Amino acid sequence: MKLTILGANGPFPAPNGGCSSYLVEDGDTKILLDCGSGALSRLRSLYPDALSLDAIVLSHMHADHAGEIDLFRYMLEFGQLKAPMMVFCPEPERLRYPVFDLRQTFDGMRAAVGSLTLWFTEVRHAVKTMAVRVADADGRSLFYTADTGWFDGLVEAADGSDLLLADACLRDESNAKALKNHMTAAQVQALRRQAGCKAAILTHLFPDGTPYPPLDDCRAQYAVEGAVYEI
Repeated sequence: MKLTILGANGPFPAPNGGCSSYLVEDGDTKILLDCGSGALSRLRSLYPDALSLDAIVLSHMHADHAGEIDLFRYMLEFGQLKAPMMVFCPEPERLRYPVFDLRQTFDGMRAAVGSLTLWFTEVRHAVKTMAVRVADADGRSLFYTADTGWFDGLVEAADGSDLLLADACLRDESNAKALKNHMTAAQVQALRRQAGCKAAILTHLFPDGTPYPPLDDCRAQYAVEGAVYEI
């Protein structure tokens, strides 16, 4: 199983950057986790001749995570992707199009897509949001927090995952209101350690040009758009 970072910014992209979108592949199975700005263009660059997807998972409906879902709809309607496309979403009523095979996500839900299994956990954000664990047949797993503030259940949800892909929008804890909806780099490193994850990638990085703090955890790193990580 491998992860490709298509976009790593939020809530808007840096110059030439993209918002939250991540491709998970296992053999012939391809799942897109979120589709913020730039997702489709970068995905088509990876597969210029024969783009295929088995499912799209939308953690929530904020534009920096779901803003390009209608572009995928157009590709499906024009026959450039195989329809209907499975779309996992906590608010499917917002996506009532025949080309989507909608699956409403909820806390504790499990689903199979090709060779991969998905487990959903509701997290703490301004709108209904689902984190997801993606596991292959050999038990290797990725846990994507989506956008969330810290809460005790997050450690249990991420427990033992091989790779933690986590919201680290905040540089510090100075904004109490923002902490309800997002984590800091320090919190993500603590989550990795407490959950026993083998490695962590910090994403959803605020693109105002201010440097993020150095990481003191050798198993954690900031997301790099275009990078590929083996799980």
